[in-house]
Amino acid sequence: MSLCINPVCPQPNHPDNDKNYFCQSCGSPLELLGTYRVVRLLSDHTGFSKVYEVYQQDILKILKVLKQQVSNDDEAKKVFEQEMSDLGQLERNDMAPEYFTHQTSTGMTIHCMVVEKNVMSGLNTQIVTKTTTEQNLGQNSEKPLAKLPLVALLWALLCSLFLLWLVAFTNRDNRFVVFPSDYGQLPIKKGEVDYFAYEEGQDSQGRVAEFNIAVLSVEYKWQLGSTYQIKYNNEIINLESLKSRLQEEGIQTIMEDPSEIISVGTASCEGDIKSEQSRALERSKQIQLLVKKLFSDSLSVKAYRLLNLGKFQRKDCQSDQDLTAYQRSIIIIGVKKQDEGVILDEALRDRLEKKPFADFKLEDYSLGGVDIFKTISSNL
Repeated sequence: MSLCINPVCPQPNHPDNDKNYFCQSCGSPLELLGTYRVVRLLSDHTGFSKVYEVYQQDILKILKVLKQQVSNDDEAKKVFEQEMSDLGQLERNDMAPEYFTHQTSTGMTIHCMVVEKNVMSGLNTQIVTKTTTEQNLGQNSEKPLAKLPLVALLWALLCSLFLLWLVAFTNRDNRFVVFPSDYGQLPIKKGEVDYFAYEEGQDSQGRVAEFNIAVLSVEYKWQLGSTYQIKYNNEIINLESLKSRLQEEGIQTIMEDPSEIISVGTASCEGDIKSEQSRALERSKQIQLLVKKLFSDSLSVKAYRLLNLGKFQRKDCQSDQDLTAYQRSIIIIGVKKQDEGVILDEALRDRLEKKPFADFKLEDYSLGGVDIFKTISSNL
């Protein structure tokens, strides 16, 4: 895939971009500086910048781009350029970032910085080497070492923290991420699927079933107000396209042979509770139709269920802003190893309440309460 970074491009991931030097949607150059091809958006939630993966021939690197809304802000540009300048003080030339501007077909100037993806290992080596050298100089030199200004030290710390986050993000390494104390089960990244392994849940009689959860990553979300369209970054796709992408991710293998699959429906807070609960139910049905096609050849899956969680109902919820990672995501739950006679709804709710996944909480949804939480056996 070859992405266009023009912020006003109507279709930045046009399917014909791979075969062309110019975006087939807006006409902007696809090769930055004639050498970098953008292949994936990693994040647009890093303050004033977006982060992409780029290829320079066959070498994978990281591209950081100043967001359009602050591109004319002198202070934002100063911060962006200062970060580049501070990183540029590294003694190894291959570790230093490359700063440049990119012109779009509409005449917009985009401020860019390219960093080596493995820069952290080199950066750590550089810091250790430089520290040792300075210590030796301090011992053997009669002249006192010049003190770094406090501002420079703060900038160095800020850059180091960003690079640490960047490496953790691109490698999905949870060891470098600080989670809230009430954060639930951590995801295992399997392609574009966030997978949460099987955990037990008990019904009121102590009977057990195991449940796993698969979420089609934070980049895929239900389009607001829709029951058949999915928003993928800046692209709107239909459920058939979603089916193809799930097949490519190997969702059948990821789910690890469940005996049942539960399709989860959720809705945001843009409408009244009745209409949003209806929307969530319809979304669960659409997911189930999709799941049945994907698992039609599975020997393990014997039954399908729907779970309508209803409307997201936090008081500070806004229709155009998600407060949790998977508020409008595509979610399915696998079931296996059920004790005979287990009350599945009770066991599932116990699993989701006592061993939640990520920042998901049943209390955030209108149909998550004890008396109204229930799955629906379905033969759609």
